[in-house]
Amino acid sequence: MPLTHIASGRAFTYATNIGKISRSEIGFRHPVGLARGKDDTLYIANWGDEASPNARITKCSISAQDWIADIGTPGNGPGQFLWPGGLASDTADRLYVTDQADHKVVIFQNDGEFVGKWGLYGTGDGEFNSPAGIAIDSNQNIWIVDSKNHRIQKYSNDGKYLHGFGRFGSEIGSLNNPWGIGLDIAGNVYVADWGNNRVQKFSPDGDPLLSIAYADTSADSLNHPADVTIDLEGDIYIADWGNHRVVVYEPDGTFLLAIKGDASDLSSWAKASIAANPDLAKARDRVDLEPEWRFWHPVSINIGADYRILIAEAQHMRIQVYQKDLEYTEAQFTL
Repeated sequence: MPLTHIASGRAFTYATNIGKISRSEIGFRHPVGLARGKDDTLYIANWGDEASPNARITKCSISAQDWIADIGTPGNGPGQFLWPGGLASDTADRLYVTDQADHKVVIFQNDGEFVGKWGLYGTGDGEFNSPAGIAIDSNQNIWIVDSKNHRIQKYSNDGKYLHGFGRFGSEIGSLNNPWGIGLDIAGNVYVADWGNNRVQKFSPDGDPLLSIAYADTSADSLNHPADVTIDLEGDIYIADWGNHRVVVYEPDGTFLLAIKGDASDLSSWAKASIAANPDLAKARDRVDLEPEWRFWHPVSINIGADYRILIAEAQHMRIQVYQKDLEYTEAQFTL
């Protein structure tokens, strides 16, 4: 029976998970960025690691879990990137991936064709130092977390610098190695302020509007939040990387609930791998698998207009999928 989390008239039901560890094709290697394409298509940016430089974008379907293609290769040439920090798609289904190591943005068509790149290392307007999270607004402008410059920059979709805000520090409005970014339907900008253990909301002009630093009065503080996204109702979802959970808030910053992961099943990809390895299947029968169900460093969240919630786990090499139920109503009892 699917597990449903309920809080303040909202219901979030675990649906499935996608993935297994792999250096290419069917599987992930430290998934760090998510983007939804048209229909049922999902794109996942993979970090790779120092021992296995497998930076790439995996293209697959969500419902059928069919692997479709790998896009991009490790390197600093055309169509290559070294250390992806974030991933986004525009209305034309083009893909934009930030490269933290090469300080640039790389663009692909959805079929994997290389379109172009832009960005230079530096501290001036239009320059980057380890660009991370990326989001695209309703006008197709590109918002990028310039992480080690402790700021946010806005660009046109052809790479022209438009605007920026942020400075290093811990006071409200300042940033410390920010990572993820999200936009609401009003164009407000939400930043996962990694080094300050909080999420901040800004106006499109960069004026601070809200700071979320605690899950609630009794819980631990956020621990290096990696990403933030906002659904069409205004609810705020934070990938609380260091606490291995996803925390959900109301639009005004009121705590709703924390989800710690529910993947007691295996993805179709993982089932196929275990079926081909009888010794691994026997070993799994001898151990407590509950820790495997839970999030391990959730790093990216994506929510579509269908309210399907996709959560990438950097260490468990998978995507957990939840569904927000818009028709849910609290049970009424007559005593």
